[in-house]
Amino acid sequence: MSDLVDFEDLGLLDGGDLRAVFGQVTLDQVLAALVGTTVGFRRQLLTKLPIASASQLEAQITDHGPVSFGTVQSAQRELVEVLCRLSRGGQVAFDDPADMVA
Repeated sequence: MSDLVDFEDLGLLDGGDLRAVFGQVTLDQVLAALVGTTVGFRRQLLTKLPIASASQLEAQITDHGPVSFGTVQSAQRELVEVLCRLSRGGQVAFDDPADMVA
């Protein structure tokens, strides 16, 4: 995982790429990662998804119980690792800063 990429970089993805990243982890990991974000950032991500998917995720987040800080951090880190892996494989349009040459 790149130390230069963080969870908020998911906001740079388009909807298809975001779905590709979310599709590589469990629903529980997506929920834990999103529960640990600000409402504004969560809304930014969810607006990139199809309305039905976004509504379903929002309802699950609302109904989700408390999540420990460690669980949130782990889920967010896993999503970043998936983003970097898919980027290196050319499966999502994201330039991992660690792969850039000055």
